[in-house]
Amino acid sequence: MKRHEIEPEQPKSTTRITCPTCKRLVHVYAPGTSAQSRFFPFCSERCKLIDLNAWLDADYRIAVRPDEESEDAMAGGETSL
Repeated sequence: MKRHEIEPEQPKSTTRITCPTCKRLVHVYAPGTSAQSRFFPFCSERCKLIDLNAWLDADYRIAVRPDEESEDAMAGGETSL
């Protein structure tokens, strides 16, 4: 018997997502495969660096709800330690 008859090759399951920067399709392989892109979820190092630069330039921000204590301190000009 041939080897491929004994152990059939497992198909690599893939999913496609879009690169957050340039919107190109990126293939995402099943967990545990070595074929995963080192730039995931981006399509390339360029797109990865563009995104990093946007974070460093504060183009992206994580929204937080200000608490009442910090609002009171800002209104009165006081800082609490």
